Amino acid sequence: MTTARLQGASTWEEGLFEAFQSHAEQEHQLLDTYRALADDLSSPDVSFLVRLILEDEERHHRLFEELAGTLRAQIELEPEPTTIPDVPLHRKDPSALIDVTDHLLALEREDSKKLRELRKQLRPVEETTVWSLIIETMELDTKKHIALLKHIRKLAKGID
Repeated sequence: MTTARLQGASTWEEGLFEAFQSHAEQEHQLLDTYRALADDLSSPDVSFLVRLILEDEERHHRLFEELAGTLRAQIELEPEPTTIPDVPLHRKDPSALIDVTDHLLALEREDSKKLRELRKQLRPVEETTVWSLIIETMELDTKKHIALLKHIRKLAKGID
């Protein structure tokens, strides 16, 4: 894949931009394959599961395009706001952000425990349904949510 050079970009920025674009292109090819598999209605269970993957892959594709666009806008000093914002130097009322983040972290951790317990309850049907697998993917999403919230808390604590 060839890309036009970015005006004023450092070697590192050029490499990063190329990596973002390359990954977006790879994601695009992956999406086509997933869509074809999801459209195969001869196996509704597989189609259902592949659609769950497809949702994630579509988001990944969009994020890589947004990363490339944001980097380009920063390098070229575009006046419009970028899709993926920078961390602000100052934030209004970081203590309120910390409080709500702590509350959400507690809820996500409790949700994680409940999902783990629910998956144990589903053991008798894990060979005949996809229910346990769906709960397992929700557990993974919850871990992701906790990681994001921890980062938000870290950002809020580091401000002023």
